[in-house]
Amino acid sequence: MTLAKIAMQADEFRLIREYVAESMGLVLEEGTQKGLAARLSPRLHELRLRSFAEYYSYLKFSPMRSAEVQRLVPLITNNETYFFREAAQLSVLVQEVLPALKEKKLAEGERTLRILSAGCSSGEEAYTLAMLLLESGGFSWDWDVRITGIDIDTRVLDAARQGSYGERAFWATEPHLVERYLKRQGDRYVVRDILRKWTSFTQANLLDLADSIGGERYDVILCRNVLIYFGDQTVQRVVDNFSALQGPGSYLFLGHSESLSRTQASYLPLRFPGAIIYQKRV
Repeated sequence: MTLAKIAMQADEFRLIREYVAESMGLVLEEGTQKGLAARLSPRLHELRLRSFAEYYSYLKFSPMRSAEVQRLVPLITNNETYFFREAAQLSVLVQEVLPALKEKKLAEGERTLRILSAGCSSGEEAYTLAMLLLESGGFSWDWDVRITGIDIDTRVLDAARQGSYGERAFWATEPHLVERYLKRQGDRYVVRDILRKWTSFTQANLLDLADSIGGERYDVILCRNVLIYFGDQTVQRVVDNFSALQGPGSYLFLGHSESLSRTQASYLPLRFPGAIIYQKRV
């Protein structure tokens, strides 16, 4: 039996928008009220709540509010992704950024590389980065390499740790790379241990990174197609958090439709054919 959709009043939409913005930094656009009501109505039925005002109170004050936030996140975000997304940026990473970092590190007597995939979803980007590093051959011998994926959604993090994907995830991937780095299990492809040794996944909120991953310094941060969900003030806060995790000369990658304001003082834009990336100012 199909459950009836519960109507969301304008003041209820405002309360939930404010809660989502304050706790997650996400922006629910005007005009999405009906769609949000349709996606959340099943949760209200399961919780036996009669209105979205009651749901708001549940999010704010229930002893189960943390678990409910985890159920809310995938209902208001789009986690669809795939391997080797935005190839132009990945080419810049391989051809320009990694060689520059390697030269700099060797000159300083270091053999460590730290990469952060922020808003990693189900792990395709992190595993793509591991493939690229292995294919480059420049960091395999006696280098300490760590690729960390973070996301607020624990369910997509569980999927990332499992590392099991359907064929759709590889439409932009060369077949020989799929064969080399994943193994077929029925109608799924599972990442091999050679990728897992460099990758890990942890829960983190981009608004508060210091408590979760603040002890590390990252040479490269990728936060692609995430900031589009944030308002200007939240973008500034997130970028400031990234800046605190990076030293001078480190790199930040955003999605092709995302950019930093001209007033952003921490990063210098670097333009390449088909891609713009950012470097932490010295």
